[in-house]
Amino acid sequence: MFAYFRGLIARLKPLGETGPFEVWIETGSVGYRVLTANATAKKLRLNQEATLYVSQSSALYGGETTLYGFVSEEDRALFELLREIPGAGAKKALDYFDKIQEKSVQSFLEGLVRGDAKMLATYFGFREKTAAKMLANLKERAQVLLEASVGRNIRNMAAKSGGKESENSPWVEGALWSKARDALVTLGFDWRDCETALGAVSQGGKTQTLESLVKEALKELAAGRV
Repeated sequence: MFAYFRGLIARLKPLGETGPFEVWIETGSVGYRVLTANATAKKLRLNQEATLYVSQSSALYGGETTLYGFVSEEDRALFELLREIPGAGAKKALDYFDKIQEKSVQSFLEGLVRGDAKMLATYFGFREKTAAKMLANLKERAQVLLEASVGRNIRNMAAKSGGKESENSPWVEGALWSKARDALVTLGFDWRDCETALGAVSQGGKTQTLESLVKEALKELAAGRV
């Protein structure tokens, strides 16, 4: 129903000792009550303007609708991914969101894509067998988020270096391959598997950007084809 609110933060109050935070955001002379994670609340300032991307949860049998707010679309997507964890629910997903923000969002997504049940158990206290069952539901959506994160990081690198990485023609094949392999290794994959995946997606002589090459190789690695 709602995508985002942009307006003045009129209230910023913790609900209990461990949160979440209750936020009132005023936009168009209307105040909306939104719940946020502690990590999100730290980025907001009372009586200052902000944008909150919202996800909503409606109670069963005609109960009220609760809005959950985040400072970016990526954060909202992560929260909605966490809601897919069996038995989590919206408020538990908000707790999980805080735990991941305290560590590393990208490391968490990388672990899901690699099928790392031990990592998932460490984050949330599940038994490894339980965590392994969850991976099938989470892996595909985590890959989409990770690809978006990788693409954003590559574009940021390109901007800092004058945009060369975003162009096809100036790249020598060896340099592009090396950059792509290093990016994949940084995500925690073995360099030999990275070489194999890059070889698979580079066939046919099609000219590619660094971002597209990494994303295609990531799909090969996530699918376990190498």
